[in-house]
Amino acid sequence: MTEKEGLTRAEAYCAAAEHCRFEVRGKLERMELEPDQVYAILEKLEKDGYIDENRYARAFVNDKLRFTKWGRMKIAAALREKRIPDSVAAAALDAIDECEYMDVLRDVVRSKLRSVSAGTDSERRMKVMRSVCSRGFEMPLVSGILKIDLQPED
Repeated sequence: MTEKEGLTRAEAYCAAAEHCRFEVRGKLERMELEPDQVYAILEKLEKDGYIDENRYARAFVNDKLRFTKWGRMKIAAALREKRIPDSVAAAALDAIDECEYMDVLRDVVRSKLRSVSAGTDSERRMKVMRSVCSRGFEMPLVSGILKIDLQPED
């Protein structure tokens, strides 16, 4: 494959959905292009605005919070796996609206409370805590929500 063909395919790939440099590099390498061709294509894509790590990180954080209901810790780990620079990831994570984050957390906790059964409230609480924390939510926040939601109703 020529560099021009690789660039055309990469532009189409980037135009269809938001992708980071790491994902595009992987795609180009699977096309069996030479390393210098891959580098040149990536530079051109960034220059032309097809790849933008800041834009990608913001979109990724937004999608993972709203649609997959992940917490900050799991989102941050996923961004690290995609080789997003720490400063870019931190800025995208800092842009999360705290009210929206807490609403998502409450929804996840309440949903899990409905689906988990256990012998005692303590066992139920621990099962929910483990499940919600495994989705990347911070333990102190989960604990605070559980204290509120497990209060006996008047």
